[in-house]
Amino acid sequence: METIFFPESVAILGVSNSPANKGRVIAENLDRFGFSGTIYLVGAKAGVLAERQIFARVGEIPDVPELAVILIPAGGLAQALEACGEKGINNIIIETAGFSEFGEERKGLEEEIVRIASKWGMKIIGPNCVGIVNVENGLALPFYPLYPHEVKKGPLSIVSQSGGLIHDIMVLCNIENIGMNKMVSIGNKLVCDENDVLEYLIADPTTGIIGLYLENIRDGRRFMELAASTDKPIVLLKSNRSPGSKEIAKFHTSALAGDDLVVDKAMKQVGVHRVQNLREMVDSFKAFSLPPPKGPRLAVIARSGGHAVLSADSVYFHGFRLASLSEQFFGMLSEKTRAGVIRRTNPLDLGDVFDFTVYLEITESALCEQNVDAVLIIHSYALGVDFEPSKQFISDCKELSQKYEKPVVFCIITHKEDWLTLQGTTDFPLFTHVDDALTALSKVLEHSRRQVHMSPEHIGIGRHEENQRAPSRLSPGMTPADEVFNLLGMYGLSVADYRIVASIDEGLKTVRDIGFPVALKTASTQILHKTERGGVMLNILDEASLERAFCSLEADSYLLQKMAPSGCEIIIGGRNDPEFGPIVLCGFGGIFVEIYKDIEIRVAPIDEKTAQQMIADLSGADILKGFREKKPYDVDYLAKILVNISRLLWEHSEIRTLDINPLILFEKGGGGTVVDAKLEIE
Repeated sequence: METIFFPESVAILGVSNSPANKGRVIAENLDRFGFSGTIYLVGAKAGVLAERQIFARVGEIPDVPELAVILIPAGGLAQALEACGEKGINNIIIETAGFSEFGEERKGLEEEIVRIASKWGMKIIGPNCVGIVNVENGLALPFYPLYPHEVKKGPLSIVSQSGGLIHDIMVLCNIENIGMNKMVSIGNKLVCDENDVLEYLIADPTTGIIGLYLENIRDGRRFMELAASTDKPIVLLKSNRSPGSKEIAKFHTSALAGDDLVVDKAMKQVGVHRVQNLREMVDSFKAFSLPPPKGPRLAVIARSGGHAVLSADSVYFHGFRLASLSEQFFGMLSEKTRAGVIRRTNPLDLGDVFDFTVYLEITESALCEQNVDAVLIIHSYALGVDFEPSKQFISDCKELSQKYEKPVVFCIITHKEDWLTLQGTTDFPLFTHVDDALTALSKVLEHSRRQVHMSPEHIGIGRHEENQRAPSRLSPGMTPADEVFNLLGMYGLSVADYRIVASIDEGLKTVRDIGFPVALKTASTQILHKTERGGVMLNILDEASLERAFCSLEADSYLLQKMAPSGCEIIIGGRNDPEFGPIVLCGFGGIFVEIYKDIEIRVAPIDEKTAQQMIADLSGADILKGFREKKPYDVDYLAKILVNISRLLWEHSEIRTLDINPLILFEKGGGGTVVDAKLEIE
């Protein structure tokens, strides 16, 4: 990857003298950005472009270029790649489009690209991309015109599946005074994917913030391992959020653990900051460019009472607190302002103060307060004389923020002309809406709290290594109830006493062993939601009632089970996610599980600390702690069972979906017991 970003020579394939030729635009971009390496041009015909020779064939280039950028029709791509391989060019960027993004019939050409890459040991970015921009060395490879003044140098590097979004993010970051470092368009990612680039950027000393736009994650487990290995903030905008095609009616787990929710929980597990749109993404970049807050305590300064009240609400809504300001601070305030004009509160309403020198002194004094972790300023003014002092105030706030190593979050509301001018001249992140600013700052606070590197071992995830798998595989399809219960028993779960019987006589004989009360269920693997299909009879108290139940169900085989004592109904589940592998789910169960949807998900396997956090993150977690004189439930047992189930899912990659619903959780020290479970095998 280092050579792809820092080549000493670049060959551009697909160049001509035509004014409409996109290959020549790449050469012009390299010249404008001051790329100091050697540039070779290759086209269908020999010629000259801007005093550079155009070679008719790759083989005619006198040296071996370190990087080739290909922008030719898709039909000639295989031949061009073979020519690069014969020349010894191993690093390739294919900007040509016209592959599987247009239709499945183009898959064959993609397979040919992969074959050629393997043959010659090539690293390929693309196809269907706009290449790379490296601000450090002037490597600017998009086929549309770029200009240096459009890209400010800084710590942010971007990886995107969309070439168009690379351009738009660059434009938005330039408007918002965000410095860029490296931008990579990975397109169809046939050979190199987001993980290859992410691994490079994590190690890159000049990249401080990483942003990604992805439509899918090829290897979610590797993505998590990489994200867990770095302190650099990673901001992810993930599209394709609608649920994939799956038989969600079969299992509660499949219905609850939708693809997008799994992404959400997996990213939270490793500290990746997920955003929902470009605006939130750019706001996050702005916030991460400020010094990180060491805590949640904010001092809020506003020029309007209304803004002060609204911002106070926003502070608490986004998980911050209004800092307690010292008597020394309020004493300074009294000296600098007319007595009685400013109330001794936080937020501070400076509506009757019009001295920008005083604004700056108040801001600096707030930053000096030990109880203040960040300062939020809401600055609004009318068109006219306040423009120049406002511009200076913003510049001074930037210096104070750097001096005290605390963020000054600056929200400004002014007229359109002033707003655009201030953005272009102040070189400091500016926000308009307090909610947007604090949404972004909350991500920085969350990140700054993660003082210890999150290693893959800490978060509990593991790689798909065959020697970690159980040697025996389960039979494909729906697994019979007794086999499911036996498997759960092997992983430490207690199951309510049961028997599989075929007739009333067997049932009557069995009930004398296990005792009343009992439940009678159909044992058919074809009926998955037994309660809804009338396949369950509960609380059977005597033999006469049991005989009536047998007659009512009319099944080929029956599950006769001892009724479990009352407790809290919990669902535990898991499935094999296409992007992240085995995941484990926990929540409040029973027949209303899909209505309440109070669940937590983690990528398996997990440790006990992660299991405890899963339980604590449930909205109804207080129920498990005990309330209104009820005793707490056995949360420690539940955590151990979650660890065991995550290990089961990890060790048996053939499991498609698992539902344990319900597990009856008893009071503290009492453990729990499984009442019903379903298992489907690939």
